[in-house]
Amino acid sequence: MIVVNGSSAFFPKSETSVTIGNFDGVHLGHQELLRRTVARAAAAEGHSVAMTFSPHPVRFFSPKARFYEITSLEEKADLIAAFGIETLIVESFTGEVGRMWPEEFAREILSRRLRARHVVVGYDFTFGRNRTGTPPALAQIGRELGFEVEVVPPLVRGGLIVSSTRIRDLLLAGRVREAEELLRRPYGISGPVITGAGRGRKLGFPTANIQFRQELIPLPGVYVADAEIGGVRRRGVANIGFNPTFGENSLGVEVHLFDFDGDLYGQEVHLYFRDRIRDEKKFKSVEELVRQIKRDVQYARGAKFPARREPGRGEHNPAAAGGSAG
Repeated sequence: MIVVNGSSAFFPKSETSVTIGNFDGVHLGHQELLRRTVARAAAAEGHSVAMTFSPHPVRFFSPKARFYEITSLEEKADLIAAFGIETLIVESFTGEVGRMWPEEFAREILSRRLRARHVVVGYDFTFGRNRTGTPPALAQIGRELGFEVEVVPPLVRGGLIVSSTRIRDLLLAGRVREAEELLRRPYGISGPVITGAGRGRKLGFPTANIQFRQELIPLPGVYVADAEIGGVRRRGVANIGFNPTFGENSLGVEVHLFDFDGDLYGQEVHLYFRDRIRDEKKFKSVEELVRQIKRDVQYARGAKFPARREPGRGEHNPAAAGGSAG
């Protein structure tokens, strides 16, 4: 997949099928938009394009809001590429595009620059200045400009619509199993292993302390986790929190890997949260803490999860799928 900074730098050699959205998390709803776009492009022998925005519109409209993105731009690009999209256009939301009225956006961006033949959007898609453009309006403009608009209905799981907001709230509440179902992959963080206090090894449970890059960290607590290092995945117990038993006050993420005693300092770790075991708590003694860690390890070793599914693969149910482009 090619990543292009701005639609003005994109010069398609054929007509395109385009989907537009923030794609934060690239969840089940987003995945259906991507699948349909790729299928449309293949049927028309055209080029598949996804357009996203940077910064996220929430940061533009509400810069002081407490807001955490589920995926960084780099993570988002990797996930979108896995669905077969040929070009990802990253449009600046603070530039000219953010000031365009809906008709101008459709004419200048979709029709002239992207040469769109098909446009696939979610049911709640808005566009143009002050977010005044809607899917029905886009469909009307498309008929005038010569492109077809496909509006994908909401995807419902557990009686609620799948959305980035819902997933964000689940992660902040520590409900990582439910978030995994909506993402179709476990939520994870990544970063190099850094030097910690070394207490874990003294307690008999050595841990790798991760200097994470992500904005969104699940609710503090103890989790069943999978760690991927150098392409090898290992089960472990992760702790998100402040180590209250030892009086620490800065948020950290550390993981104890089962049946592993190597040197990980400086190595890149991708840590995936599979289930939340318990809250973080302050123990009366180190001995009490060790007893609890043993129980956590026993639980994590016996935990069972569905087989990991690769992005871009799985069931395809156009009648039931859709979702937010937010």
